[in-house]
Amino acid sequence: MSSPRPLRVLAVDWGLARTGLAATDWTGTIVVPLGRIDERDPKALCRKLRDLVAERQTQLIVLGMPLLVDGSAGERAQASEAFRQLLVAELGVPVVTVDESHSTDEAHERLKQGGMKAARRRELADSVAALVILERWRSLPWG
Repeated sequence: MSSPRPLRVLAVDWGLARTGLAATDWTGTIVVPLGRIDERDPKALCRKLRDLVAERQTQLIVLGMPLLVDGSAGERAQASEAFRQLLVAELGVPVVTVDESHSTDEAHERLKQGGMKAARRRELADSVAALVILERWRSLPWG
């Protein structure tokens, strides 16, 4: 018997300078972008995420994993895995990964289709990319 699907999920599109966030609503049915955090230090980012995780009663974090075209883990994926381990240690919440390939491109395209100007798209792309990551996780059989 499998465990129930977590209702309160936070998606993280981690970048070296900016981190986009998205989450499910309280019922676990709707995914919404939350904004972004501009922080370069991973430990400082974890401190900023701690309050959000507590406030939203997050049960699971989905972290975008930047895999190479062939699906293997390159240098960026290795850094993301180290960040995943830091999140688990600092926040005490399970963290799973999902391939984030082209999520930022997809985010820009969605925003462009919505008629948004380029400058505003740049502001929102990280969080919409996190939304894409969360949607990808939810589409998986175990998501």
